[in-house]
Amino acid sequence: MLPEIGEEAMDILRGFDAVPRDAPLTPNTAGTPAVGALITRRVSEIEAKPVCWLWPHRIARGKLTIIAGNPGLGKSQITGSIAAVITTGGHWPVGGEKCEAGNVLFLSAEDDAADTLRPRLEAAGANVERVHIVEGVSAGYAGDGTHCNRVFSLEQDLAALGAELQRLSDVAAVIIDPISAYLGETDSHKNADVRRALAPLGELAARHNTAIIAVSHLNKSGGVDALMRVTGSLGFVAAARAVFLVAADAEDKQRRFFVPAKNNLARDADGLAFRIEGVNVASPTGPLETSRVAWEREPVSITADELMESEKPARVSAVDTAADWLRKTLADGAVSSHNICARAEAAGITTSTLNRAKTRLGIKSAKASMADGWSWSLPPKMLKNAEDAQGEKLSTFEQVEHLRDFTEVEIEL
Repeated sequence: MLPEIGEEAMDILRGFDAVPRDAPLTPNTAGTPAVGALITRRVSEIEAKPVCWLWPHRIARGKLTIIAGNPGLGKSQITGSIAAVITTGGHWPVGGEKCEAGNVLFLSAEDDAADTLRPRLEAAGANVERVHIVEGVSAGYAGDGTHCNRVFSLEQDLAALGAELQRLSDVAAVIIDPISAYLGETDSHKNADVRRALAPLGELAARHNTAIIAVSHLNKSGGVDALMRVTGSLGFVAAARAVFLVAADAEDKQRRFFVPAKNNLARDADGLAFRIEGVNVASPTGPLETSRVAWEREPVSITADELMESEKPARVSAVDTAADWLRKTLADGAVSSHNICARAEAAGITTSTLNRAKTRLGIKSAKASMADGWSWSLPPKMLKNAEDAQGEKLSTFEQVEHLRDFTEVEIEL
């Protein structure tokens, strides 16, 4: 059992001098601030400079950007499209601005590099010579001499990432897909933990003038506030300078939107629309099936919050549920009211809700004969087939049944 380490000892282990909380902070005579003193600078000493845009008014170099959306909507294809524009010095969708050519570094935890990532990048038109994939972090050698790798961690390996950015030079973007896979022991639902993990990442982005593009998912909260839908704590959207949402068009599920939910550096740019198209790319083993983004030529004006509203499932009331249950229960013909009651109770439908659903559907209580009990059946207008309008068996009153008008007693069951 190791002895308990005190707070001051922990500070020393972290590389900081332990300073008593009540110790006076005096400036060093040589001009170096004392440990624990505030570091300040006059604004007049700071040179103002413009934002360095990677994708004008959308993604900035030296900043963190998040792209969030539900699985299967094309987030990874979008990052492939972005990588293609960067590595070829191509033009951005819709606006047509030219991008200065640069390198891209990928951390991809969900897509295999050989059968998914490379074919997708080639389909998008990327220069794969300029794309670099982080396959892991060297963890030394096992006892049998085998070299071992481990998964990259934002907690442990930012220094190694910085060294690689320095070595490659001119890395315009680092794409982390998804960011949740590289958080290590960080609790993604705790604000303080997320901020502590992402603050050094932001500093690294600024130091190397590299855009950090992190892919994330949406939670299932069902709310319409777009920023609240990004998975994890609000620390993610707080740390990002721009957040984009990917969602399907409610009227055309094959059409998707890429829209801004947050932009701290410029006015919100218009959203973009796209489709995912299948394509084959050549390989030594023959054509490979993959997919890519096909951007529409015109921007769209829908907002992120409007997209979340359109994705929100319509609320189904208890009466709606009961009415649907009644339709199915009575689809094959009349059922005794006693049977209906028992089955509804077993289905968790209350008596009052059942009666409201009965009224909504226009269901009337009737007797096949004076000796029979009450039964429920769907009104003729709800019958699905013409032949259902006449039952196979006639009641005791046969052809003159319509002349017999029972006085119906509406029983609240």
